[in-house]
Amino acid sequence: MFINEILGQETLKKQLKSSLVSGQIPHSQCFTGEYGRGGLPFAIALALQLVWGEGAIEDNKRNEKKETFFLEHPDLHFLFPVATSPLVTSKPKCSDYIEQWRSFICGSPFGSSNDWMLSIGSENKQGNIGVEEIERLYKSLSLKSFLGGAKVCVIWGVEKLSIESSNKLLKLIEEPPANTFFVFVAESESDLLPTIQSRCQISSLKPINLEAIQAALIKLGCEENLAGFYASNSEGSLGKAIESFQNIEQLRAHEELFVACLRGAFKASGNKSVVIDLMTWANTVGALGRTVQKEFLLYSLSFIRQALLVSYRTDALVNFQSLTGFRLEKFAPFVHGGNAQKLVELLEETCYAVDRNANGKILFSDFALKMTRILNQKEA
Repeated sequence: MFINEILGQETLKKQLKSSLVSGQIPHSQCFTGEYGRGGLPFAIALALQLVWGEGAIEDNKRNEKKETFFLEHPDLHFLFPVATSPLVTSKPKCSDYIEQWRSFICGSPFGSSNDWMLSIGSENKQGNIGVEEIERLYKSLSLKSFLGGAKVCVIWGVEKLSIESSNKLLKLIEEPPANTFFVFVAESESDLLPTIQSRCQISSLKPINLEAIQAALIKLGCEENLAGFYASNSEGSLGKAIESFQNIEQLRAHEELFVACLRGAFKASGNKSVVIDLMTWANTVGALGRTVQKEFLLYSLSFIRQALLVSYRTDALVNFQSLTGFRLEKFAPFVHGGNAQKLVELLEETCYAVDRNANGKILFSDFALKMTRILNQKEA
């Protein structure tokens, strides 16, 4: 992935090119923004420019070198979340997955951490970047540059750094070896420890233009009318749009599950026997893989936010389109100032619990009962 190939973000591309020309590149830089807006492509593009240089990149492009060739530069290092899988059954490390990682960068540069875990067969595990990985990075960066130029480390999945890993990495960032650069990718600045954040130049990525997303989907083979639908529901994320295009049945299943929960929650307030149906629903969701559970919760969070926009008559900002015939405008009045924050907090807390490997059936039973109480609250 090279700078001119990145979708959208024209202002940031100009700034990056200007910095490269002037040689004023910070030793620690972080690209932040929701997944699918281009954080990883920007990090890779910057890293390739630093280790290869514009001339070498153009020469190798003319020689029709594959993108993986550029990623194999000996002075380019990667840190990313890993977990055990059918291929690596104990003590996983980044080097165990480096070939899969390079393929992921080339094939899914706008993909999410869930996409990455699925690609290595660890869909029900939570990846992390352990302190041992930072220790290995110390040793690698202490060596002289293989080709005499810059050394670059791209760190993707900053939220998976433990406190211990972050603190150890901080020491390396504070006193980096000569001509060494660190490029972080995070969905939010809050994913970085304040001490690391203060030592990085932060570059925030804006939502990608919907027309650009639609054009990219059509280029991938999507029908024009469907491309418009996926783009309008993407929240400016090409990654989300591609995920919807490739997994429309999964998206439909998420909507059906959440609508079933909403209908059960409304009925349960006046009919206690419906609670049994909610517990059946909770068992169904609780039996899903953790990755699917998390995707369902993130979809539900977007659903509630769209309903709130309809409720407050900000129609210009609404981009929801149902795949099941659900009428959002009929549900929207039940999401209001009296319960909107509680709904969002419930979804975020449940997502956090999924990340911490909570028991699914117990977790979603509690979720369904709390949803019943919150949705039936009256607006103050």
